[in-house]
Amino acid sequence: MRVKEGDDYRTKMNEKDDSFPIKPGKLVSDVRKVMPSDGVIALDNGVYKLWFAKNYKAHGPNTIILDNALASMGAGLPSAMAARIVWPKRKVVAICGDGGFMMNSQEIETSIRYGLDLVVIILRDDSYGMIQWKQEAMGFENFGLEIGNPDFVKYAESYGANGHRPDSTAEFEGMLRECVNCSGVHLIEVPVDYSDNARLLSG
Repeated sequence: MRVKEGDDYRTKMNEKDDSFPIKPGKLVSDVRKVMPSDGVIALDNGVYKLWFAKNYKAHGPNTIILDNALASMGAGLPSAMAARIVWPKRKVVAICGDGGFMMNSQEIETSIRYGLDLVVIILRDDSYGMIQWKQEAMGFENFGLEIGNPDFVKYAESYGANGHRPDSTAEFEGMLRECVNCSGVHLIEVPVDYSDNARLLSG
């Protein structure tokens, strides 16, 4: 996102937009408010990764785990688990798209078995959103990118984890804060609205 002198950065980020499903800029803002300065976010690969990479203000080294050039879908949850083991006293949050999360979702069981305190945010758009956005930008017809998903709350509970789903954008920040400060494994399923991608991420 190119921010020119005089632009209202917060308007571009939509960090005050409480519409639901949540806008990525609002999500980034809320996560930053909740996470302590030494807290760690581990990003999977998807279009939300660009929003965080461009707009999440790191307060210290090794607080954002991002395998940018490799674009390894499924990396968010295992990276967060490793961070939690390496830094057991830090708050750790994995941020995953629904597609990436389902590539390694079974590691929820591993997290529980090892007694990790971990939060996983799953951004649900029922598609491979990054590729869909790029296909549309190149003028191609949408093909083969919608996916079916489980009920992530029930999915989490089936492993013995705690499942959560906000009913509004306003509810998300408080829910995340509570989960980050609780023990155990917590999954938060958040519907996301990527309609601003073309306008704010191009260029």
